[in-house]
Amino acid sequence: MGASQLEAERVLEWKRMYWLKTLSEEAIDANTWRAFDTFDLASFWSDWVLSDTLFSSLVAMLLFDIPLSDIVPWLLAWGVELPSLDEFLKGVLIKLEPIDISIKFPELTSVVDTAWSVFVDEVAEGTVGIRLAKAIYGQSRYDESYYDPVAVREFLRSTLFAFTKKDISWPEARLRVAKAAEQLNISEDLARAVFDRLSMIAAAKEVAATWDYAWWDASSWSREAMSGSVEFVTYEGAVEAVEYEQLFDAQAAGIWDHSCWDYGFWTYEEPAYRYDPEKARMVFDAYRDFLVQNFRQRYTATALAVANYQTAEERREVKGGRVESYALPASQRVKIEGIVEGVVKQLETDVDAYKLRLYKTAALELYGTLYSPHKWGNEMQRSMTPEELKRFWVSKWSGDGLNPDTLAKLWDAVKPVVDALGSSRTTARMRFLREKLRARG
Repeated sequence: MGASQLEAERVLEWKRMYWLKTLSEEAIDANTWRAFDTFDLASFWSDWVLSDTLFSSLVAMLLFDIPLSDIVPWLLAWGVELPSLDEFLKGVLIKLEPIDISIKFPELTSVVDTAWSVFVDEVAEGTVGIRLAKAIYGQSRYDESYYDPVAVREFLRSTLFAFTKKDISWPEARLRVAKAAEQLNISEDLARAVFDRLSMIAAAKEVAATWDYAWWDASSWSREAMSGSVEFVTYEGAVEAVEYEQLFDAQAAGIWDHSCWDYGFWTYEEPAYRYDPEKARMVFDAYRDFLVQNFRQRYTATALAVANYQTAEERREVKGGRVESYALPASQRVKIEGIVEGVVKQLETDVDAYKLRLYKTAALELYGTLYSPHKWGNEMQRSMTPEELKRFWVSKWSGDGLNPDTLAKLWDAVKPVVDALGSSRTTARMRFLREKLRARG
């Protein structure tokens, strides 16, 4: 049996399994019931994980003057609607429409308005009055403003949080942040300070409960003799303890040995967040609750969302646009892996299976970063120049133990193929979506 035939059979099997697990009528039924069975657990984890990221985003708002409405995942809200009968017969199982959170909460489009809305007057005045604002030509003073190239802004508003909040280890998160800062000419001290804050906030919810940041039966009190402090993994990989009385301390307080000059604020003994006595909660909680509840609503529609745009006939057989849209990147993956194997084995004749797999993963990550429709966390890389991206990619993967010379030559061989395949994938996906959206009128 030839290599091409084996590859074709692999793709056919992937198509069959994908259809069987997500697109078939049996899969939709099973996944729907699974969503209901796990709803309570998903509700807890949405609050536990999303709150961490949403509260952490205040770091970017306070230190870099980026409105919350521009920070991911504040943009990831969707309304769920049932289709009409005509739409359903044409294959539309569920309708998902993006929600602009700034329509419900217009104050989130302005750093100043957000600060005055969520913080008590003393804290709001102390933060908005001395923050470093983005420079406006002809108006800003050089020593009271900053400039942010596109890739840097995308790193600060999205990719930084993906690096540190998605399910990866702290050493790997630190490596990614360090390499990004190196390629974007961001001060290492600043990268260290921000990384430490995000790590501190993540640790605080587990081991240093306070009145404004804790989960019942999940968060723990600080260790004995550690009252008023939290232990966290630093940028250098050490475990350190710093004073911590309330959430704002971790978000924006000036912390000795962990803050850069002009990137921290004085704190007060009084609570920093504005409290709404009528609703018995902090004002900021209304924003967080909106996104957490939106996630819960979408969770119950997961089975329909992943099987969307299929007719009844396509749900009974392994065929149709959804299957083919999945098969295209799967077949492209085989092609990319084949190129990587040929290049690497020529350059490193004694390469072992584990290292070869790592080279393939590096190439596939590049493909996914640039051309996956799920772009959260990839905005920085997509905004980089080709040379910046190459340096970042080589530096990041050499930090994981791969040979930088091999990576550089692999880039030259794989990148043109990745671009060609990615362009083909994007075109095919857009054509498929246009056809299906016509069914919605």
